[in-house]
Amino acid sequence: MPLAEGVSARIAYKFYTSPDIIPGTPAVSSTDPGPSGGQILRRVASTLAFTKDTYQSNEIRSDRQIADFRHGVRRVAGNVSGELSPHSYQSFFEASLRSTWVPAVSSSNTVLTSMTANGTTSTLTFGGGDPVAVGMRSGMGLRFSGLTATANNATNFIITGFGGTSNRTVSVYPPPATAASESTFTVTSVGSTVSIPSTNHVRRKVAVEIFNSDVDISRLFTECRVGGFAVKLPATGMGTIEFSLTGRDMEIYTAAAAPFFTAPAAAATTGLLAAVNGLLRVDGTNIAVITSLDITHTVTMTADPVVGSNLTPEIFAGRSNVTGQMTAFFNDPSLINDFKNESEIQIMAYLTTSSAPNSPAMSFFLPRVKLGGADLATTGEGGQMITIPFQCLKYETTPLATSGIDNTTIQIWDSEVAATTIPNLAESPPEGDQPREERREERAA
Repeated sequence: MPLAEGVSARIAYKFYTSPDIIPGTPAVSSTDPGPSGGQILRRVASTLAFTKDTYQSNEIRSDRQIADFRHGVRRVAGNVSGELSPHSYQSFFEASLRSTWVPAVSSSNTVLTSMTANGTTSTLTFGGGDPVAVGMRSGMGLRFSGLTATANNATNFIITGFGGTSNRTVSVYPPPATAASESTFTVTSVGSTVSIPSTNHVRRKVAVEIFNSDVDISRLFTECRVGGFAVKLPATGMGTIEFSLTGRDMEIYTAAAAPFFTAPAAAATTGLLAAVNGLLRVDGTNIAVITSLDITHTVTMTADPVVGSNLTPEIFAGRSNVTGQMTAFFNDPSLINDFKNESEIQIMAYLTTSSAPNSPAMSFFLPRVKLGGADLATTGEGGQMITIPFQCLKYETTPLATSGIDNTTIQIWDSEVAATTIPNLAESPPEGDQPREERREERAA
């Protein structure tokens, strides 16, 4: 009998049609989410585990021994971690933020009249209309087509701010190729954005399957809710992402019944994000001395037991708390003064998978941040490091119409299209990923 190897494990997931958890009643997995479809998840590791509350008898007996031990409420808890990449984790980001991805917006010279590019000031100036009213936001990526200055076509320009009459002066990165006013073009925001909403928060629940193909055993963690996430961007190395999940139960499938998801869509193949590619902008200034950036979205998940059922009646999600930490080489007092003076700043991280002008990319925009410290230790002979923890707050001080910033704590932009465009490679799956019917036929032979 073989022993399970990590390299042979496959993690797949599928969100339920209904987000509701029914007290005292387990999900019927064959109906919802159902075995067809699903999505394979890129991963590095998973700590998802099924546990039960346990109760040991405290009875004091003359034989001086423990005579009873019982099982109680079932629980699922743990994390799924991977290397950060566009497209790959869209469903988990929107579930964590209790929101929905907003698709790209598009406009043209019909509304915005004309566009002048200035590489020195790193701005795009439109001759009419209002880019914010069109739907453009700070932290989004723009892409043009139809320009005579072809160097500005098919290039991702990340929006860093708005100015001028009706927000028509748009600051961007990277600097565009300087070009005179052009009156024929199309501009789109590319990809989609998601942020913590102020109202109409969306609940979701997901089933996550870990299938060990070498031992033909599948564990299906049912009725899970996605909690928070942690993004880590080191100066050297790949960016990483970790999502926490809390669920109600686990089902085991073996032999012909495994895996549960019969033909999940293939994992995304977009490149990985590294902090050395892209831009880190703090309080309106591009920073080249940051050595790491961590962003953590914490959501407290509670699942209290009730009498008469070994299933929790609901998994409750608390408020969103976005915090983080930067480390940087010490070169000026600006960040120390921001902490000392309790100044509010903005942080924007723009990450690309390559150096191509239209490289798949993501951005994390924190529009209102207060620093919680500025620890500058004097050690060693090399560069001196400053450690800066921070707290993110909801941005609500300036109207959207003049700032181009939504009233939110965090906004994420992903340049890639929604997950429905991921090709389903079930027609030629790797070993161990065949639809269940084919696996039965193979065993019968």
